[in-house]
Amino acid sequence: MTDVAQTAVPVPQTAAAVTPSIPWLGIAAVLFGAIATTLTTRLTSSGLADVRGAIGAGFDEGAWITTSFGVAQMLIGLPTVWLGRLFGPRSVLLVGCILYGVAELFIPLAPDLRSMLVLQFVAGIGSGTFIPLTVVFVLVNLPPKLKAYGIAAYAMNIVLGLNVASALEGWYSENASWRWIFWQNALMAGPLFVLFWLGMPRTRMERSFLSTIRFESMVFGSLGLGLVYAGLDQGDRLDWGASNLITGLFLSGAALFGLFLFLETLGKKPSIAFGYFAKRNIALLTLMIVVIRILVGGSNSIVPNFLIQVRGLRPLEAGQALLWIAFPQLLFAPVTAWLLGRLDARILVGAGMLMAAAACLWASHLTPTWAEPNFAGPLLLQALGQSMALIALIYFFSSHGTPEMALTFGALAQFCRLFGGEIATVSLTILTRTAEQVHSNTLGAHVGAADPATLERLRAYAAGLGAASQGAGLADDRALGLLTAAVRTQAYSLAYGDAFRFAAAVAVAGAFIVLILRPLQAPPLPPGPQGCDTSLRRRASDRLG
Repeated sequence: MTDVAQTAVPVPQTAAAVTPSIPWLGIAAVLFGAIATTLTTRLTSSGLADVRGAIGAGFDEGAWITTSFGVAQMLIGLPTVWLGRLFGPRSVLLVGCILYGVAELFIPLAPDLRSMLVLQFVAGIGSGTFIPLTVVFVLVNLPPKLKAYGIAAYAMNIVLGLNVASALEGWYSENASWRWIFWQNALMAGPLFVLFWLGMPRTRMERSFLSTIRFESMVFGSLGLGLVYAGLDQGDRLDWGASNLITGLFLSGAALFGLFLFLETLGKKPSIAFGYFAKRNIALLTLMIVVIRILVGGSNSIVPNFLIQVRGLRPLEAGQALLWIAFPQLLFAPVTAWLLGRLDARILVGAGMLMAAAACLWASHLTPTWAEPNFAGPLLLQALGQSMALIALIYFFSSHGTPEMALTFGALAQFCRLFGGEIATVSLTILTRTAEQVHSNTLGAHVGAADPATLERLRAYAAGLGAASQGAGLADDRALGLLTAAVRTQAYSLAYGDAFRFAAAVAVAGAFIVLILRPLQAPPLPPGPQGCDTSLRRRASDRLG
């Protein structure tokens, strides 16, 4: 671990030594800051159709509204590491909160798409500071006995924010205005500013750090990650490799990020602790973050899409089903934090993964007749499993280092959150679409025009529609349309069942990864008397396993 600590971006010593007078305010700041970031992303995605219609944007042009927000968050991820070191996390968070609140206030007033994209980008820059720097606060400034609760507050936002957004967006669209998708975030910025002001400790500006900053490295790394993120977010819409734009985004992003890595390795004091990522546990835990994001993405996308496409529910009605997984987090998160003080975090991660897998297998037996009450049981079980696994995973992950590496971990948290979410969305979207096409073709092949069962069903449809149909062939045409719709409905049901089975398989794979995670070892021993076994001290100092 010693070699890693020497290459990390150290947190200012003043920050490491300061504990806030009211630490619970800091924990509340972590919770609301993280929720604001996640909720904004999900709300805009859920209400994108209303937003596009309000400004007269087409489907293709409007797709960049959510991308601009995510790209901005990715761009600011690496600079936040430097800014937090230079000015202190509190100062950066306060400025970010102002940018976020002002931009969200004016987004609904944007006269055209270009103005909205610029404001979305500014909001993303502001909110992009929340996740990395609130994580730094939890790791550095909270007393050890409250660290698990701070981690729980941070982790809870992912499940809570994502799953409550659909219901909120539906309510705004039907009872208020699409503008509240953004105005509610502007209202959140006020209390969030107060929490940052009161809950985050003050630190002095570290002017000496300016001489060590490699600005060109910062620019290359940020642009590289932003371009790759844009390619992932737009790839499925533009058919991946068939689009010159997507190919260009990936190639240029990879080249710029490669330059960043090259320049960082040339420096005597790299800004990112690269040795931190080379450890076995760190690589496995990063993979586990993607696994968790797929599980979370499965719950907040498969269920509402099924209810809208198969059951024909409105977005508000479909979003209400996700409240079964959102609000239980308020109970499950603190309970998990309490358990972390008594059990090995790996046990909680594995148990959570298995519960999530069981919930997905339960939901995979869905039929076209399923409605919200049918999902209540699987979603409650998944809420418990996801909450336990995610909180314990981040707690275990954050324990692999020292406070000096907190900024590096904060940047990694931002990277995993954004890229993990994109990978989850892309994989589930492609899987569901492909599975629906396969099932539709398979079912269609068994519905022959001369098949007696098919003819009998068409006659039954036509007889039922005859009284309400005019013309000799109209009832037969409508009967054929009903049969086609029935095949499509069944194909979608089978596809969503496959998506749940895929999520269950991912959860089981995550549980197996837990089995090969090495336990945390005792902290480094102090220098012993002359003649003491130095090899023993070296083994004990390797906390990363």
